[in-house]
Amino acid sequence: MNWLDNVSSDLDQPIAAACLMHGHWLHPLNPFSEPVMCRVVMDVAEPRVVAAQVIAPGQVQHLGSAELEDLNTAMLAQDVHRSPTAWGLSPCAKLPGWARPSFSERQIEELERLQGYLSEAEDEDIDNVLLLRDDFLRGIGMSDHDMYRAVRQPEHGTAPRRGGRLAS
Repeated sequence: MNWLDNVSSDLDQPIAAACLMHGHWLHPLNPFSEPVMCRVVMDVAEPRVVAAQVIAPGQVQHLGSAELEDLNTAMLAQDVHRSPTAWGLSPCAKLPGWARPSFSERQIEELERLQGYLSEAEDEDIDNVLLLRDDFLRGIGMSDHDMYRAVRQPEHGTAPRRGGRLAS
């Protein structure tokens, strides 16, 4: 596995570079409804669903944090991340334009740490910290634009922090 060579490398367990796969998945939005067609992006290195959107006829909507967690649980239970191409997923280098990404708790912690470096940086060091942040985001398949439109995906059994959105 390719590990990021940036500030996350000083963690005990570095954050793996993303291995993004995208495709379609039938998923019920609640236990009482029929499955609907969703387009999904999964990071098989993490493994977790990064983004998902319902694309049923006449309906296009992003999945909320709870729905995203349910979809993630369902896909992991079927071991989709172990052989994603067998499930019809295809590799992608970065998030598709439609995706509203989510971050894992570890990725959020790393972004918050980078934000701390940025707020403490001297004027001559700000560009270097921004480059580190951009390298980290590229390594997990995202851009700074994705960071500002992302949602937090809560860890299993916990509530989202700060209203479910990534603070900038």
